[in-house]
Amino acid sequence: MIFRAIFWVGLVALLMPHEPNLGLGRPASLDSGVTSEVAHWSKETVQSNLAHPDQLCRYNVGACAGGVSLIDNFRAAAVRSLADIRTDIEQNGRARKSDGS
Repeated sequence: MIFRAIFWVGLVALLMPHEPNLGLGRPASLDSGVTSEVAHWSKETVQSNLAHPDQLCRYNVGACAGGVSLIDNFRAAAVRSLADIRTDIEQNGRARKSDGS
């Protein structure tokens, strides 16, 4: 049984696809200057807007309203599905009690 396990682990390791070479180099060789600039920009721009919510949507009110309505629709669907699950469980419990099982 141990030999079977060793065989299958070896076969999977042999046939497993390896990381494709996309020509971008290793992850550690990314230009850290670019990533630090992006981090600096997001820290200054995004974080300062999050500190003042009234300024967050001043340039694109439609997108903010759409995002909020999307979140509300998702919440409503989740609550509705939970209510449906609750009624299904209650109906199933009543059916079992009436069957006597």
